[in-house]
Amino acid sequence: MRFHPLNLPLVFFLATSSAFALDPTCEKVLKAAETRINQPTWQSITELGDKMRMEVVKANGQFYRRAGEKWSKLPANIDDTERKLIAQIRNGEWKMTNCKVVGNDTVNGIPVTVISSRTELKNAPPGDMKLYIGKSDGLPYRQVGSNLKVEYRYKGFVAPKL
Repeated sequence: MRFHPLNLPLVFFLATSSAFALDPTCEKVLKAAETRINQPTWQSITELGDKMRMEVVKANGQFYRRAGEKWSKLPANIDDTERKLIAQIRNGEWKMTNCKVVGNDTVNGIPVTVISSRTELKNAPPGDMKLYIGKSDGLPYRQVGSNLKVEYRYKGFVAPKL
C-alpha cells in the first residue's frame, strides 16, 4: 500500500489529537470503573496488608464505611471522586500505562478477564495493579496491588443500620 500525500493532514490530525488517548486495554479499566459507578448499589471490602480492613457500601444514594465494627456515613460521594480521577487519567494529568490482558479467572464463581496496569499520580510512586473484570457485565470484581486487595459485590448485601 502506498502512502498518498493527501493523507498527510489526516495523519497529522490523528497523531496530534491523540496525545492523551489511552490504549484500548487501559480504556477497558476505566470503563469498568464507570460501570461500577453507575450501579445503584455496591459493596467493596478493602484489605491493606494484614493490618487494616475497611468495608464501603453504596445504597440509596448514600455511602457508608465500616472500619472495625462501627458503621458511619461518609460525607463524600465516592462516585464523584472516582469520576474526577477517571477524567484526570483521560486528559493526561495522571497516567495509566502498561495495560495488558494477563489472563482469565473466576471471582466468587464469576468468569473474569484480568488486566494489569500501571498508574502514575503526581507526587506519588507509580502503582501496579490487576483488575478482574466480569466477562458478561464489565463490572470490576477484584483489584489487587502491592499490599492491597479489594473485592466488589453488587448484590447479596443491605445498607447498614447506623
